[in-house]
Amino acid sequence: MTCLQTTPLKVLLIDDDPDYSAVIQIGLESDSIQCTLTSSGEEALELLRSTDRPHFDAMLVDIELPGVSGWEVLAALRESGEEAPILFVSGFERVEERVRALRLGADDYLVKPVNLEELAARLQAALRARQSLPSLVIEDLRLDLAQRKAFRNGSPIHLSPKEFDLLLALAQAEGEVISRKEILERVWDMPFDPGTNLLDVHIGRLRKKMGRSGSDMIQTERGKGYRLGTSEPSRSAQPPE
Repeated sequence: MTCLQTTPLKVLLIDDDPDYSAVIQIGLESDSIQCTLTSSGEEALELLRSTDRPHFDAMLVDIELPGVSGWEVLAALRESGEEAPILFVSGFERVEERVRALRLGADDYLVKPVNLEELAARLQAALRARQSLPSLVIEDLRLDLAQRKAFRNGSPIHLSPKEFDLLLALAQAEGEVISRKEILERVWDMPFDPGTNLLDVHIGRLRKKMGRSGSDMIQTERGKGYRLGTSEPSRSAQPPE
C-alpha cells in the first residue's frame, strides 16, 4: 500500500473483535497509519470526551458493538460537532444499512472483510473530501463546510451541530422554499412530521443567533415551509410534498 500523506494518519478503530482489530491495526501501521484500538462504543466515547483526548484524523466504526452500538456512536459524535471523517466497517451488507449510515453522517461504508489497501485509500479519499469542501455564501451569510462554522458579515455565529445542519439544509435549497417534511428528514432523519414543535424551536434559536434581521433572513412560507435569504428566488418555490 502507498500512503499519500507525509505525516502519519492517526485513526481510531472501534471494534469488539480483537483478532480482526489486530489484523487491521497491523495492516494500517505497515502503511504508517497509526491505529488506536477500542473494543466498545462506551470506551470510544469516553476516550473522545476526555479532556486530554488524543487527536484522530479519522475513525473506523463497527455497527454491532456491545452496549452502545455503532449507530449511537455515530449519532453522539456528530451531535457533539465531531468533524473527523467516520467510516463504517461492518459485516452488514444490506443497502439499507449503507444508506442509513450515510444519511446519519458517515463519510463511507465498507463491508467486512475489507481489503487493507482499499481501506487506506478510502481513508485518504474521505480526508481529501473533507479538506476540499468549499464555502457556501448566501447574501451576507457564509458557511464554512469543512470547519462546519457559520459567519454573518464576517462575524462568527455560534451554532450547535443541529443548528448548523438546519442552516445548511436551508442554504442548499438556494433560495427556494424547503418543506418541513424535507427538513425533518434531512436534519433529524425523520421520514414524517411527528407533530411536535422541534423544528419551530430550532428555527427560533437560529433566527435569534443570526442577530439583526434574522427573521427576515429565514422566511416562513405558510403552508409550505421555510426559505433562506431576503431577496426573491430566481425560480418560483415548489409546494411541499
